[in-house]
Amino acid sequence: MFSSNIRLFVRDSEVNEGIINTVKKEPEKFWYYNNGITALCSSIGKKPLGGSGRDTGIFECKDVKIVNGAQTVGSIARAYQNSPEQVEKARVLIRFISLENCPEEFATEITRFNNTQNRIDRREFVALDPEQERIKNELQLEGITYTYKSGESIPDGQKGFDLNDATISRACKQNEVSFATRVKDKISALWENIEKPPYKTLFNRSVNGSELWKLVEILRVVDHQLTLEQKQRDGREKLFAIHSNRLILHLVYKALTDNYFSISSDLTSSQIDEIKAMTSKFLESIISETSSLYPNAYPANTFRNVTKCQEIVKKILN
Repeated sequence: MFSSNIRLFVRDSEVNEGIINTVKKEPEKFWYYNNGITALCSSIGKKPLGGSGRDTGIFECKDVKIVNGAQTVGSIARAYQNSPEQVEKARVLIRFISLENCPEEFATEITRFNNTQNRIDRREFVALDPEQERIKNELQLEGITYTYKSGESIPDGQKGFDLNDATISRACKQNEVSFATRVKDKISALWENIEKPPYKTLFNRSVNGSELWKLVEILRVVDHQLTLEQKQRDGREKLFAIHSNRLILHLVYKALTDNYFSISSDLTSSQIDEIKAMTSKFLESIISETSSLYPNAYPANTFRNVTKCQEIVKKILN
């Protein structure tokens, strides 16, 4: 039944556990929460019972193959093993598509587009957080555009930044270096669940729009300086300039005094110069300490490793 699906049922999955919990605990809401199932059939025929009309009746679907919704079907089956009475209260939408008289490639196209069009990424759920809209409105009053929804863009000539910049800045500003490694390794992991940490650590009522914009301004100075460093270096040193960018930002934030984060004024030219110098200095320190501690480690992997980054920071700051 699942042979035409892009993946089989995944038994141990957070999403599937959520489906199982819903169908067992709130079966009457399952219809509203679930996207449903798509199945292909070689043909669909109506039984003669109830007349010739196709609005209602008993239909025979041959060679049923589920192409989207394998996780839903598998999760319902698992829930039924322990809670058949609850599962029987649930309803799920399923559409059957007949391939009779269809072009040969039609089945493949249905499978591909059902699993790619309107796909929901983790960051899409950030749009459900009211704190994001609050931050956006605060910045709008200052003429700064903040975009956190997919499809939004910053008009040409306007100051602004997006959710990626905000997440990187907030993560690297945390005292724990683990956030800087997480944002380097897989930024989407920080948007996993908008109801709990790490997301709630980064975005909550205490986050001020103007302060966030100042963090992004510093981020851009650091990134610009590292781009220059990359052009001036080659080999292993160039790789350090590329891959240690988030750890360097973390170190710069820690080293800067409070006046750099003041929301009452923009960064001065002298402050920008100081941030650039600090960026280059920390890059040199990271190259030196990492080469000493982990001479054979590949830079791209090193700066995704929490333990290694903690040791590097400890060496640099002590």
